[in-house]
Amino acid sequence: MKNIYLDWAATSIPDHKILEKIYETSTETFANPSSVHGAGVKAKKLLENSRERCANALKADKKNIFFTSGGTESNNISIYSIIRKKIKGRVISTNIEHSSVLNPIGELEYMGFDIIRIDSDKNGIINPNKIVEKFAENIALVSVIHVNNETGAIQPINEIAEIVSKYSKKIGKKIFFHCDGIQAAGKIPVDLENIDFYTISSHKISGPKGVGLLYCREKIEPLYRGGGQENGIRPGTENAANIFGFSLALQQAVDNITQNLESAKKKCLFLTDNLAKIKECRIIPEYRVVGGTEVGGAEASDSFSPYILNFYIKKIPAEVLVRVMSEKGFFISAGAACSSNKKHESQTLKSMKIDKNAALSSVRISIGPQTKEEELADFCNVLEEESKKLLNVYK
Repeated sequence: MKNIYLDWAATSIPDHKILEKIYETSTETFANPSSVHGAGVKAKKLLENSRERCANALKADKKNIFFTSGGTESNNISIYSIIRKKIKGRVISTNIEHSSVLNPIGELEYMGFDIIRIDSDKNGIINPNKIVEKFAENIALVSVIHVNNETGAIQPINEIAEIVSKYSKKIGKKIFFHCDGIQAAGKIPVDLENIDFYTISSHKISGPKGVGLLYCREKIEPLYRGGGQENGIRPGTENAANIFGFSLALQQAVDNITQNLESAKKKCLFLTDNLAKIKECRIIPEYRVVGGTEVGGAEASDSFSPYILNFYIKKIPAEVLVRVMSEKGFFISAGAACSSNKKHESQTLKSMKIDKNAALSSVRISIGPQTKEEELADFCNVLEEESKKLLNVYK
């Protein structure tokens, strides 16, 4: 039995050539980048070259690029930075954020901040006007995810960022705009205009685990202190070799973004067409497919990342379907991997007003550049066979 990996949104298959380069680099350039001797200077050069490579990939200034331990830390640094401002202002976010944003914002609420959470529409998209309605002169932060990690819904972040920027100028007070870009960077085009914080995770784009990136447009006061590394934004000795590997992965992903995106769209359309033919199988949201044909053509396609697809089979619990398919050699996910042990419905699907029973049955397929269409065909065939058996059990 061959194993077919369809859980790229949880973590991607690492690029073996990059791993080899990391190993080679880590044995040759192992010194602390903060050390002033020759070996340290060599490590520092590697670190700064990696920073410049990431900056070029994002069309950003390298002084705005900071390395962290991953996407969760990058999100936390961004969100908690407003605590140092000694204010208890308003924070506007959404109910479709990843837990690494939902939970820190929940902590801000505990500390006394006025938290406003916006629901998405039935398709999982945030309406910018809903955010505008909640504007107030004491706003400190607006946080909106770029690509939802469960449904693949792409949010209009540049439109929202521009609205926030204009309102900030109108009231004469800086309002920070934070965007979790972990499921977007290297997969869909990214424009950092008017964005103050943008976060990226290495292991989502075939780079090493334990490395993240924070794009930070302005100097901030981080919550914790240390040796002053990363200009004080993220203290702690940098893992120069893994950061080097991450920079290669980001550059590679951005260089191939158009080709990979077109390929992913074809694979996603193949999936939606075939899943729609399976008894009691429904795509979430249904806007993505009706009778095997995309609704709205390019408009529907451009509203969702083709790398992520959410669906359910009526009455079959998600955990059961994931386990059965795993036993057959297909690895998919019951919602977000970070909360896969959840005993309650997804916050994202709840925000979309998805029926609770459907939400508890929902599973996620996520693909990558290495995913083959024949693997997806095998998946659909086996899913159809196994779901027929399960439907007899869960009548």
